[in-house]
Amino acid sequence: MHLTKKKIDAAKYKGADNARCVLWDDDPRGLGLRVYPSGRKAWLLSYRVAGRKRMMALGDYGVLTLDQARSRAKRELAAIENQSVDPLAEKRKRALEARTGTVEAMFRAFVADKKQKTADELLRQAELHIFPAFGKRGWQEVTRSEVRSWHEGIKAPYAANRALAALRAAYYWRLWREDDSPQTKHRDFRNPCVGVEMRPEKARQVRLERDELPRLQKAIDAEQDPYVRALFRFLLAVGCRRNEALSLHWADVRDSENPSVTFRDTKGGDDRIVPLSPYAADLLASLTRVSGNPFVFAGRVPGKGLTAVAKAWQRIRKAAGVEHVHIHDLRRSFGSWLGDAGFTSKQIGSVLGHKSDITSRVYMALGDESKRAAVNAMEALMTGKKANVVKLRKRAAR
Repeated sequence: MHLTKKKIDAAKYKGADNARCVLWDDDPRGLGLRVYPSGRKAWLLSYRVAGRKRMMALGDYGVLTLDQARSRAKRELAAIENQSVDPLAEKRKRALEARTGTVEAMFRAFVADKKQKTADELLRQAELHIFPAFGKRGWQEVTRSEVRSWHEGIKAPYAANRALAALRAAYYWRLWREDDSPQTKHRDFRNPCVGVEMRPEKARQVRLERDELPRLQKAIDAEQDPYVRALFRFLLAVGCRRNEALSLHWADVRDSENPSVTFRDTKGGDDRIVPLSPYAADLLASLTRVSGNPFVFAGRVPGKGLTAVAKAWQRIRKAAGVEHVHIHDLRRSFGSWLGDAGFTSKQIGSVLGHKSDITSRVYMALGDESKRAAVNAMEALMTGKKANVVKLRKRAAR
């Protein structure tokens, strides 16, 4: 069709369900006038680059006349033909650069579409380690040697490795948004983090021994806040993660013949139902439900749950004489005690919510009693003497 001003002014929307309605011009081919259900009319240009069809917006009719739209379309087509450049891709590239110019801007854009819990954790690492070192630098300015020196300068190997992994992922996200070519995953040397080796990490193998438990429970009971007391006893009884317990709502507590709780949006990404022992069920039943507060472990702020429990734990573990035990070690102790009792790594992993029982095996570190039984048995084998062997329970069937 050869468009004229008369035809354009008379054009009406024809279509259903907001289907695209376009009047195509024949000079140049690819120039079109889109008519919207609202009556709006706008110029667009259809073209191909590397066999892929593209559609570029040129501007509204009224802002661009027919002659101006034709001239603009011919210029764009000539540029595409002569330079083999995709103007839409260049436009996206410029927009991406505008919002990811610095390392901090790049990182914040990287986490923007992630789950809130994941984004918060990544930003916590970035604000602690990445932004102070590289935040205001242009993302293309950072060199591999700088990243290596920065990584080596972070005191704790675990924190250094997590920060490096986060920065590396942000760079991959930025590079692949620009060229859509992730075929070289993990070896794209445009990423300044590639080639920087992770530092050796010492596996943490700390658990609470059962003879330490009475002292810990006494220290827990000395806390004034009943929700703090209940929280730490619940962690011991259920083996869940601290954040799973802190975010638990009464709506996810099932109080019946088979009591259970449902932990939402867990570290593994799924909801997880965990049965409760009579002890754990009675513990929750003893708590007062605060009106207008959905959280099981209610905080002092109306409508909110407990948040700052680290200071309470510092007091508790000091009073119990177990200052080497972290809060997460309660979960590790839970898995380890089940291992001592004869449960398999698969059974333990099912309760703890591990995707693989390989993780559960780490939590099955033998306690002092089991270790003593092992070395005493070896003494009997080596010397022929009768050893003082501690009898262990039979391992539960798979």
